[in-house]
Amino acid sequence: MLTSLRKAFSVFDVFTLEAPEWGLADLSGKLRIPKPTLHHILTTLVEGGWVAQDPKTKRYRLGVRLWEKGWLAVNQLGLRELARPCVEALAETSQETVHLAILDVVDPGYVVYIDKIESQHPVRAYSMIGGRAPSYCVATGKAILGFNPDVAKRLLRTRLHAYTQFTLADPNRLTRDLGATQKRGFSINQGEYRDDVTGVAAPIRNHEGQVVSAVGISGPSYRLPARVIQRIAPTVVVTAQEISTKMGFLERSERGAAGLRLRGAPA
Repeated sequence: MLTSLRKAFSVFDVFTLEAPEWGLADLSGKLRIPKPTLHHILTTLVEGGWVAQDPKTKRYRLGVRLWEKGWLAVNQLGLRELARPCVEALAETSQETVHLAILDVVDPGYVVYIDKIESQHPVRAYSMIGGRAPSYCVATGKAILGFNPDVAKRLLRTRLHAYTQFTLADPNRLTRDLGATQKRGFSINQGEYRDDVTGVAAPIRNHEGQVVSAVGISGPSYRLPARVIQRIAPTVVVTAQEISTKMGFLERSERGAAGLRLRGAPA
C-alpha cells in the first residue's frame, strides 16, 4: 500500500509549467514505473479527479481536484484570516472591489481569488472567490509575477492569448511591464483582461520574503482613471505591507508611486 502511494505521489511531481502534459510511455520512462502499473495508478487518479486525461490525445495533466485541495491548504494556513481586516479596510477606503489572490497551484498562468469584498457601487467588476483569471493580464497576477522572475520567464515562453487590444501578449512588452511593477512596487492593469476594467495590486510576502500572494482593487475604468490610480496605489502598497507583516515579514518596502505613468496621465 505504501509503495503504491509513493508511486502515486511521484506522478504529481513530474507535471510542471514546462511539461504540463505527459503520455503514458514518456511518463513511464520518466518515473521508471512499468506501463501496466502506471496505467492502473493513473486510472485511479483520473477517477478521483486528481489527474485528467485528454480524450483525443490520451495525454495526462493535473486535475481540478488537486487545485481544489491546494486552495483548501492555503485557506487552512490562515492567509485569508490574517489578511481579512486589511482587505476590509482597503475596501472601505477605496470603495472598489478588493481581491486577495495567489497563483494557481496547477497552472501559474492563472491566479485564483481566495478572498474578495465587492464594491457597493451598482456597476462593478465581476469575479468570484475560487475563480481564476490569467495572471499576466490582471493586477494581482502581475504583482506576483513581477517578483517571481523564474515563474514569469517560464510563462513568457508560452503563447499568451490577447483578451483585449490592451493585453500584453507580446513577451517583450510584458517583460518591460513586469520590470516596471518590480521597480515601483505595485502593478497596474488597464483593460488588459476586460476592456472596461482597471486594477492596481501589490505583492504580499511571507516570513521568508517570498512573494506568495497579492492584494488589489479593481473597478470600471471610468471610475479608476490615471489620477485615481496615482492616489490609491500607495494605499494598496501599504495594505500589502501590513498583510506581509502579519505573515512574519519584517522588512517593509519604501517604494511608492514615484515615476508612475499611465494612459491618460499627465507627463
